Amino acid sequence: MKQVCLLCNRVAADSNLYCQETFCPAEMSPSILEFGEWLGDIEIVRPIVILRSAVLYEAIHQKQRVLLKVAHPGPEHKERLKRETEFLRELHFSFGSNPNLPKLLPPEAFSSLKRNADAHGKTMLRGHLLYYALFEYFDGESLRDVLTKNSQLWLRHVGWIVMRLANAVATLHSKGLFHYGLSPESLLVHFDEKSNLPHILLFDLGIVTSANGLSADWYKDFVFPAYLAPEFIGASTIRPNYRTDVYGLGLILYELLVGEPTYPFQLRNDTEIFRLIQNSDRVQMNRIEDVKAVAEIALKAVQIQPDRRQESAQVLSRELQHFFGAIPKEKESRLPALNTTMLILAASLAATLLVLITIIVLT
Repeated sequence: MKQVCLLCNRVAADSNLYCQETFCPAEMSPSILEFGEWLGDIEIVRPIVILRSAVLYEAIHQKQRVLLKVAHPGPEHKERLKRETEFLRELHFSFGSNPNLPKLLPPEAFSSLKRNADAHGKTMLRGHLLYYALFEYFDGESLRDVLTKNSQLWLRHVGWIVMRLANAVATLHSKGLFHYGLSPESLLVHFDEKSNLPHILLFDLGIVTSANGLSADWYKDFVFPAYLAPEFIGASTIRPNYRTDVYGLGLILYELLVGEPTYPFQLRNDTEIFRLIQNSDRVQMNRIEDVKAVAEIALKAVQIQPDRRQESAQVLSRELQHFFGAIPKEKESRLPALNTTMLILAASLAATLLVLITIIVLT
């Protein structure tokens, strides 16, 4: 187990983290499980993403590879993960699945999801009662890691990633829920080896609360400061507005276009970052010449005043689709599925065996 700073990613293997920066809460940073450690009956393979509210791991549960999300200690983090799993449970039973959102798995071994039981698990670790969720495995890496390796993605990949992300956010909005914490750390991305199409998984659903619950559930500590909407900085009340999530989508689109965060945040304290946001001191949009239409969509989405942004995630997605067209569908393989192939082979072997037995009996 190691300790990782949520601001600068410094690591202390002995869980004794210290930082000379006065604004850094290093000593309060969470402990991160490593390969081979266990959380109850779940074996850790590796941490994938470290958020301010939780950690996403690749793990093994009952010999099955899964995604494990563990909330950091603290009542706000726990309740947020609880709301997230409750929404995904209702999605499972009532609304139908969305390929861009996690598929929730039962938290306990040898059980199934039930409407009248907790959709999240609980276990003790080092004196803390931790809340966790299990998701079906998605073979991807965070968009932040993708951009670290290649800061300038192919333009169509940029459009398709944001369109898929907008689809996931629109599903939240259709149920009257808000995200309010979108960032490149919130989603995993996988590029199909054959088609090269990007697939995404919005594994973190943000504040995931309704307009009625917003005043009680909101807390800014789950959001990376550079991705906090300007209307929340210094605000005494948080007003429900779908345009706030449009701002989050716009920040990601803007970052994908220019190849760096809209508001630089490395080794800057929260106050400095908030000042940049309030002054709209963004990194210069340098894609006007080659993709002006897409750049204008991003610029509109990140306006300081919410009423100047697109109305909703669906509207932003339609604007992108007008430029990029619909996301291509995966080409279906002409080969039979693996299960079908196995059945055919088994039937062929059985028929061959029957013929051999018949020949032996007759001779």
